Amino acid sequence: MSQSGFTPIRPYYSTTSTNVPTTGNMLTGEIAINTADRVIYTKDGTGAVVSIGNGATGGGGDTIFVQNGQTVNNSYSIPSGINAMSTGPIAIAAGAVVTIPSGSVWAII
Repeated sequence: MSQSGFTPIRPYYSTTSTNVPTTGNMLTGEIAINTADRVIYTKDGTGAVVSIGNGATGGGGDTIFVQNGQTVNNSYSIPSGINAMSTGPIAIAAGAVVTIPSGSVWAII
């Protein structure tokens, strides 16, 4: 329930597990939430939709697990000077490209 005199803001959201917004669904800086997966997404300055702050919570609110999908469906460029990590196996969908600039690393464990 919203506070009297205020209008609540509702970002894009999905209650379906594994739903991820596409670049055409969002403007740069907007947020979307997948309530089933507990993942928040934004469209970054490069035009890519990225998850932020995703992680599974256990009993008592423990944040021990970091979760990632198994398929790269949209092209993504790791920012220069930044490293990335995923747990595998990882598939890259047809037409999707992952760009890793010189000096950056994508580790799949």
